[in-house]
Amino acid sequence: MDLSRAKTVLICTFLILNIFLLYQILLNERGGNTGLFGRKEEMSRLEAALQEAGLSLEVPLPKGGVRLAHMIVEPWHFQLQEIVVPLLEALPGEKKALEELNNSGFYPSSSENSLSAYHIGEYQLLVAKEGRVTLKRLGWGKSVDSFSLEESEQVARQIINKVPFLNNLIYDYSQKYTNETVINFRQEYEGFPLYAGYLQILMRGVTPAALYFYRLEPVGLAEQIREIIPPSTALLRFTETYREKNEKAGIIEFSLGFYSQEYDAERWEIPPVWRIRLDNGEIYYINAFTGILEQ
Repeated sequence: MDLSRAKTVLICTFLILNIFLLYQILLNERGGNTGLFGRKEEMSRLEAALQEAGLSLEVPLPKGGVRLAHMIVEPWHFQLQEIVVPLLEALPGEKKALEELNNSGFYPSSSENSLSAYHIGEYQLLVAKEGRVTLKRLGWGKSVDSFSLEESEQVARQIINKVPFLNNLIYDYSQKYTNETVINFRQEYEGFPLYAGYLQILMRGVTPAALYFYRLEPVGLAEQIREIIPPSTALLRFTETYREKNEKAGIIEFSLGFYSQEYDAERWEIPPVWRIRLDNGEIYYINAFTGILEQ
């Protein structure tokens, strides 16, 4: 190899290396590296905003630089009997309710304001027009035997594993109170949490007292792909709308997924959101395109 050709190869190699290093620097800056391009100043501003709002960040912020599109969804169509029978079969000791359902049929006891109510044995079933289903066990007292969070979660998992239209839900989180526990599950699509589709099981000890269920049918992602706002920007926008309550709160989850309200529609788009969950039980969704708090 002659000298001029060797110089050309060496120059090209260094050029490629410089382009790669520049790309890595830009990627790290967009992903939350606090040491580059003024990120220290931005993080200082974020810390001040959190302190002013009475919030503390208990988890690391995820990296930014993600590009996403809206998710297109449709309502999940179902027949009520196809929902209720598997649920009652999965609940412990509910043969009496099943017998009553088989003997008397399935008719609403009332229907108003887009909400239909049914009574089945010791249960009340509420079905909203947009597809939300609530199954409550009636006549609960205040006393309950001592129980652990793990015991309640185990029973909740056993229930959903027995119900075909629930067993693909993903465990989300649990909330422990004095006499009860709420176990939360959610849908998922292509690796992203679909927070709009959920199941909440209210446990009194190790006995289910109520189920709250809403499911969607994802169609796919829209064609237009956009870059979402960085998590630090979303958190700053959140502090602008959050007002300190009586007690300070800690942010125990900051995650990316999809969320919308429940609609009575044939098809709609769901935006990506940054979900912010606080240790006081409050949950907020920040639109990952606009930075606006989703209601």
